[in-house]
Amino acid sequence: MPPSGIDPAVFPCLEADLDRVRDALGPVRIQGRPELDALTREGPGTSRGLVRPTLALLSYYVLTDPSAPADDRAVRAAAAVELLHLGALYHDDVVDHAHERRGRPSANAVWGEHLAILAGDCVMLTGLNMLAQLGQREVTEGTMANERMCAGMVMEAADLYSASRSEQAYLDAIGGKTAHLFALACRLGAMQADRADGRQESREEALAGFGWQFGYAYQLRDDILDLTSTAEELGKPVNTDLSEGVYTLPVIRAASRDRDLGRLLGRELTQEEAARARDLVVASGAVQEAQAVADAHMAKATDQLSDLADHLPALDGLTAYARAVLDRPIASRPAAIPHQVRQAPQPQDNAQAQQVTQWLKSWLVDTGIAATPAEADHHRLTGTLSMIERILPRVAEGATNADGSDDDLSERKQNSAALGTLFAVWDDLFEDPQLTDPQAVTALREGLVATLRQDLGEPSTHGAIPTAWAQLWPRLCKSRTVRWQEALLDNIEEWLHACERETRHRISGYIPSTADWLPLRRSTGGFEVGMACSEIVQDREMPPAVRSHRMVRRLEDLGFFVIFAENDMAGVDQDEADQVPYNLVRAIRHEMGCSRAEAIERVERQVAEKRAQFNAVFTYVPVLFRTLPGLSGQGNRYAAIYDMLKLFLDMRQEESERYQPDTAAEGPDLERLRREISRPAAPAPSTR
Repeated sequence: MPPSGIDPAVFPCLEADLDRVRDALGPVRIQGRPELDALTREGPGTSRGLVRPTLALLSYYVLTDPSAPADDRAVRAAAAVELLHLGALYHDDVVDHAHERRGRPSANAVWGEHLAILAGDCVMLTGLNMLAQLGQREVTEGTMANERMCAGMVMEAADLYSASRSEQAYLDAIGGKTAHLFALACRLGAMQADRADGRQESREEALAGFGWQFGYAYQLRDDILDLTSTAEELGKPVNTDLSEGVYTLPVIRAASRDRDLGRLLGRELTQEEAARARDLVVASGAVQEAQAVADAHMAKATDQLSDLADHLPALDGLTAYARAVLDRPIASRPAAIPHQVRQAPQPQDNAQAQQVTQWLKSWLVDTGIAATPAEADHHRLTGTLSMIERILPRVAEGATNADGSDDDLSERKQNSAALGTLFAVWDDLFEDPQLTDPQAVTALREGLVATLRQDLGEPSTHGAIPTAWAQLWPRLCKSRTVRWQEALLDNIEEWLHACERETRHRISGYIPSTADWLPLRRSTGGFEVGMACSEIVQDREMPPAVRSHRMVRRLEDLGFFVIFAENDMAGVDQDEADQVPYNLVRAIRHEMGCSRAEAIERVERQVAEKRAQFNAVFTYVPVLFRTLPGLSGQGNRYAAIYDMLKLFLDMRQEESERYQPDTAAEGPDLERLRREISRPAAPAPSTR
């Protein structure tokens, strides 16, 4: 389908030529790293309108034969100018903290800001290289336009939250960041046409002038739509300029005569204040004035073409296209791309999950962790069991053995559930507010490490926890490699050291800074044990090279933040009572001196942002795992290991029964369990 405003009778080859441009816009390929292609790939569902390439091609047609296909040089010039534009968008989204682009997750939402910036650099340099292949003049014009575009963005950034920003400062900025690139598109198209019959500078300048004025009108219209449209209409967030301190022409004019609006500018705004400011701008009539300025620039653009006599229907078509772009009403959201989307696991029959939890309760009593069945019903344990019961049915699909059978799936689920529950008990031993002696904390950690590392044939520790571990460890080792076993023991021991540190911080009253919260919280979060539980159920071991991949690490980091920040909000009452140090709400209150409600609101905003980013990355996991080497063509099976992480995020932590007692049952005797496991402190050295 040709672009809006295009008459196929005048430009019969445009649609096919734009397809050639799309073919030239393929991903920037990093040699030997095919999994990184997705970083710069534009999927088939994109709603990108190719405005700049269309301008380049139309300018070429105007000076040649609009009924004939464009030659390869014109197509490459059109692709190059789009690459310059796309590279700038990568950077824009990072600077603006935008996590959506045309209704889809932005590159920085999926890959992180560092890789997004580098991707933008790669795309821009690819465009400049394409121009260099066309000739010296082309790359010179492209470099100059790129420089002016960056200068315009710098000017805009320098004026953020400047209530005294002038109209001229605004026009200078949009001239650099938008109009110069539109002018370049038209100029490049004209340059390729002039090669056929000799350069005619006046024709190039006329078309470049058209692009320049049209670029002003385009950016003015875009800024107006940011104030007057909805996110559904534009396919991107709206009213972002005001919120981010970018004061556009309607705002500048409205503020000059509305003191109420002026008092809102010059600082960060809440969502409510930003909505109020927008209403004031719209009510002032400044939007209509800005539209009149845009119309004037479009009229000037048309005047630039008045001296051209080449193919008058084509000239009229170029102007009609530009007006249609300015009148663009609603941008449709892109369709989903089936091969990129990973659907969350669907619920299965939970009868087996209930059998697992019943087995687990009996196991807790048989090993002595719970002295009675009533203790096994304590909310700190039943909350964990409830979560297990809800998750296990959903990971049944795809959790068969490597040979397709599922004869030991039930045992693997038992093992995974037992490891997760035992881990929760160990966590409770350290978090118990009755544990107040630093030496006892060290003795507990040493006892648990000794339990992990002891020879099960000749145990050196005794009691409920050693009994449980002696029963569980051989089951966990079944069908697991030595590397996996050693890594799990090392991870648990590292976690125990972190728990000792956290408990000492609790005893001393230490509360970390918000910057330190994440690494400290992750060290005590048990994330590696959670991954091991998922690997057990899926009967897979994630290769270390996969775990170290940048996108996989980002997926884990985002998932970890959401899970434990929500956990902190759900347990803040108990954590405050028990003086638990690694709680994000407590850290924010301690650092900022704000109320609990304000701290929770701040955490909620962070969680919403991180959750959206996690979901964006999660959809790309199958694509990544299909391209990573060493997975023997079973990328989807390895990707399923992360289903459990996704399910944890989808189940609201506020509902966890670990923080909502619903029974009067007494829990396990933590002091008894500690007494059984703790190694006696070494005697003080003799002073004699």
